[in-house]
Amino acid sequence: MPHAGQRRYKRYEVHDVHGALLFRTQVQVRNLSVAGAAVESSERLQMGRPYAVRLVGDHEACDVTGTIRWCRLSSTRPAPGAEPRAVYLAGLAFEDVFTEKAQGLLGFLEHHVVLAPHERLTGRFRAEALRPADLEARFEFEVLKLSLSGMLVRTSLEASLGARVGLELTLRDGPVATDGRVAFVQREPGRGETAAYLGLEFMEPSEKTLGALAGFISRELETGDAAEASS
Repeated sequence: MPHAGQRRYKRYEVHDVHGALLFRTQVQVRNLSVAGAAVESSERLQMGRPYAVRLVGDHEACDVTGTIRWCRLSSTRPAPGAEPRAVYLAGLAFEDVFTEKAQGLLGFLEHHVVLAPHERLTGRFRAEALRPADLEARFEFEVLKLSLSGMLVRTSLEASLGARVGLELTLRDGPVATDGRVAFVQREPGRGETAAYLGLEFMEPSEKTLGALAGFISRELETGDAAEASS
């Protein structure tokens, strides 16, 4: 976020305001089975965290849910005019693989892997033909500071600078939704589910969203500042 002297809007300390981050990213599937997949990602995926996954082939898609079992830094790749980007490899274990939900995945595998006559569909197969898969997860957050241009939150999401996220902010008059960009990251090692402080910049919020934020700040935050100043 910009330095304090450059901020367009005043930031207010906030208490008891919460919401959710909708983290979305694309990964390349390296191999795939009915039980799980190995994926390559530009974002670090969090172990033990469930993700909604959409596998995409040439003519169909398949929606599954999976949990990250391992994730490690694999390499770095140069980025034009910027710092090299990290590349992570992660193992994803699919859920409900022994229920009716697995039938869609089995059908997807049948259409997107080529088997020799002696092979079975329960193995693990290379997935060069698949398009990038969409991963999505929901992370709760607590708001610490708020302005019309962004906010500082405490959350378990370990996001990288520049990552785009969906935001759902719960205010007294109802929820507010917009997109955000991670502009500041401070890790909190050893704090369990609370992994980081994130500075989030609102990205092209609608007039309705700005109106709701302005109303909340005016009623709940500026009133408190005025009361403290007069006491």
